[in-house]
Amino acid sequence: MENSIDSKINAARDGVTQIGNNLRADAHAAIDKVADKVPPTTDRLANSAHNGVDKVADGVNKVADTVESTSDRLIARGKQVSASCKALTESGRSHVRASPAISVLLAAAAGYGISKLLSSRSPK
Repeated sequence: MENSIDSKINAARDGVTQIGNNLRADAHAAIDKVADKVPPTTDRLANSAHNGVDKVADGVNKVADTVESTSDRLIARGKQVSASCKALTESGRSHVRASPAISVLLAAAAGYGISKLLSSRSPK
């Protein structure tokens, strides 16, 4: 009877060992299956991240180019306005020097007209 119990215990131990070996093999197979899928996924994620960074960098470069172009145009326009103001100032000076009495009368008339405009709009 002891022999029978020992053989049953040995059979049970062998069964448990076989179950453990099967579980180990199944776990390793599952890990290998997941590991095979992970590198392509990480590669795709890395490529997607790189593409996103490149798009943002290209957008920033385009904005910088636009700002630089606009800045250049504004500087050129500012120089034109400055030259026009200088020409207008010189023209006004020459007219005032040529006929100072008329210039004083025009300034007085303009001042009078502006004062009438402003006084008629003020609340009473």
